[in-house]
Amino acid sequence: MKYLVEMSMQLLRQSWVLALIWTWSIALNAIWPALIHAYQESPELEKDRRQKIRFFEKSVRPVLLASCSKCHGPKKQWADLRLDTVDGLREGGESGPVVVAGKPEESELLHRVSEEDVDLRMPPAESGPKLTAKEIAVLTHWVKIGAPWPESTNQPTAESRRAAQRSHWAFQPVARPVTPAVKRKEWPLNEIDLFVLSRLEAEEIPPSSAADRRTLIRRATYDLTGLPPTPDEVKEFVQDKSDDAYEKLIDRLLNSSRYGEQWGRHWLDVARYSDVKGYVYTREERRFVHSALYRDWVIQAFNDDLPYDRFVLLQLAADQAADDPRDLAAMGYLTLGRRFLGVTPDIIDDRIDVVGRGLLGLSVGCARCHDHKYDPIPTADYYSLYGVFGNSTEDLVPIPRRSDVPPPSEEFEKELAKRKRTLREATAASRTAAGNRVRQKIDQYLLAQRELEKYPSLVFSQLLPPDALFPTIVRRWETYLFPAKKRNDPVFVPWFAFAELADADFSTRAVEVTQQLAKQADKINPRVAAAFAKPPASAAEVAERYQQVLGAVDNEWATLCAEAKAAGKPGPQVMADSHDEALRQVLYGATSPCEIPDVPIVNSEFFWDIETTKRLWSLQKAVDGQILSAPDAAPHAVVLNDRHEITEPRIFRRGDPTNIGETVPRQFLEVLSGTNRQSFATGSGRLEMAQAIVDPENPLTGRVWVNRVWMHHFGAGLVRTPSDFGMRSDPPSHPQLLDWLTSEFIAHGGSTKWLHRTICCRPPIGKRPARPPMCPLWLGSRNGIRRTACSPA
Repeated sequence: MKYLVEMSMQLLRQSWVLALIWTWSIALNAIWPALIHAYQESPELEKDRRQKIRFFEKSVRPVLLASCSKCHGPKKQWADLRLDTVDGLREGGESGPVVVAGKPEESELLHRVSEEDVDLRMPPAESGPKLTAKEIAVLTHWVKIGAPWPESTNQPTAESRRAAQRSHWAFQPVARPVTPAVKRKEWPLNEIDLFVLSRLEAEEIPPSSAADRRTLIRRATYDLTGLPPTPDEVKEFVQDKSDDAYEKLIDRLLNSSRYGEQWGRHWLDVARYSDVKGYVYTREERRFVHSALYRDWVIQAFNDDLPYDRFVLLQLAADQAADDPRDLAAMGYLTLGRRFLGVTPDIIDDRIDVVGRGLLGLSVGCARCHDHKYDPIPTADYYSLYGVFGNSTEDLVPIPRRSDVPPPSEEFEKELAKRKRTLREATAASRTAAGNRVRQKIDQYLLAQRELEKYPSLVFSQLLPPDALFPTIVRRWETYLFPAKKRNDPVFVPWFAFAELADADFSTRAVEVTQQLAKQADKINPRVAAAFAKPPASAAEVAERYQQVLGAVDNEWATLCAEAKAAGKPGPQVMADSHDEALRQVLYGATSPCEIPDVPIVNSEFFWDIETTKRLWSLQKAVDGQILSAPDAAPHAVVLNDRHEITEPRIFRRGDPTNIGETVPRQFLEVLSGTNRQSFATGSGRLEMAQAIVDPENPLTGRVWVNRVWMHHFGAGLVRTPSDFGMRSDPPSHPQLLDWLTSEFIAHGGSTKWLHRTICCRPPIGKRPARPPMCPLWLGSRNGIRRTACSPA
């Protein structure tokens, strides 16, 4: 009975609790929408929420993207943890949630990023550098305010993506880190050993044993000269027990002429060096005139230990920076690329690529058709550099011979001068004839501007007769008219006004346009204004009137020139009337669309018909063959010179030269020069671009070269992708070591030989132990340890 009473009382209590819960649920359901509405309508709460989300997007998400998304992002989720979405953050990983909103002290994420033990710290050392105190403080504050995350999207915004790109390790300034403390203080011989040993001790890996002296000399000799040591050299080194035997060995190897050949060969790979042009048709000499000269220059530069900044500067702008004319050979770095059958956009793209990947470790060429998918390189930046090379033209120039080389024979000099003169005269005559044909068809070239889609910018000239409309000239008119429209050129104001009219209602609307032009007659060239006093009936008639006006000026100019010649006087330079002179400039000015550019055939062949092209290439080939094949041939370099008239580049939409977009200034990459960068002001801007590349403040140039040197010593770079330091690259295996080497390399004047000596363990610290020097052990990914070429076999 007692048991039944107790059970009854328990059921009554439970019923009372259930009834209370049921009552509260009804009340809550009734007032919940009102509570939500009140919260949402509260201006203070909404403002607070937006401020928290803004803080997350500006400060928190960039840290998560840059430091966590590689291992906990859309492609990889180590430990089942994803940190690029709000759902992933809430679900946590194998160990549960990593963030407890409002409780930093209980959030595993903060514990791991603050951990001093390298085995527990996140991100791992091989995945990226330790978070800074400022970044940890940002994450701590974010958790403290409730770990806000925008619910509307799990995708990073454009702003946060750009912030993550800017915070990428490769774009940060090079800093000289403090050498780490180690336990085995007797082992390190120099600072490199300190960085390596610190990592080995963290991984609990003992250092490799010392290589025997025979192995050491073989490795050093192969590394620095590419050749094995002779038996006598091995014997001498093995028997030399002096303390500085190894240092003397390294110095002897670095002073060997074979050193320049070995390391010059590594550089020539970066420069995509070749002796021949590949598929070039039969129109031109298959061999490069200047390849051997560039190769020898590179070898000598390494043997002379030319400072790296000077080494790079001369290869990009020796035409403006060289003190010795023999340094013009350095520009083979730009001019030894593929010829692409003369297709200019492809040749320029190749030059942008060899500068971007070769010197900066950035795939700038990926921005040719669209903004770079991963790196902060917009299409506009690509075409800023395109404008630098587009305003540069090739030129073949002689190089002084060395003093120990006898001069060429008199017969050779005469024959070479004759061939050059024949080529020069034939080119000038062809330019004059082609220019006259254009001046007789101005009306047709103007009409072609209304249907540009019919004129692709690059059509092989052999497809067209001499009297055809050449697409390259149609596009030259387009380039000429674009800035003329922006500045309201008085010569072309009527053309731009009538160009807006469609053919269907042209005659009707032309009356209104003519009346409007009459009101602004003072802003129009008088001859042109008079020609359009009456409305034209069609666009063709507009073009015909321009042909008549410009043709009349052309005839007057020809008469003036003929009269001066008949009187034995110098030819006139300008027309007396300024308005007439403005019209003459359209016909004969430096930027005239009627003039064929005065540049070598390699830069102008698309302006010629097939017969002219074949004749000019034949003459060019005769010059090149004379330079190449004669026993006492004179050395020549192919350089880039700035064009006399500089044009601002325009974006090719989707990389299509026929789909031209907005004008962009010639300037350096924003990610390296900042938002306040200045446009290039001198010529093409190539020298200014080169100076920006070798600027010590540029975080990429030094790192890229130091990494390449390290790679050739040990088989793999500290960054595994030597030509890609962008967002898709793996971070450095030893980021502090890379920065230490880079900062010291710059401080030592960019001396590559200093870099070799340092990497080859020439000890600058402490007292040298009585053992052969050790080379660093390169640590690979977290999946295993890879030994270097200096590790014991």
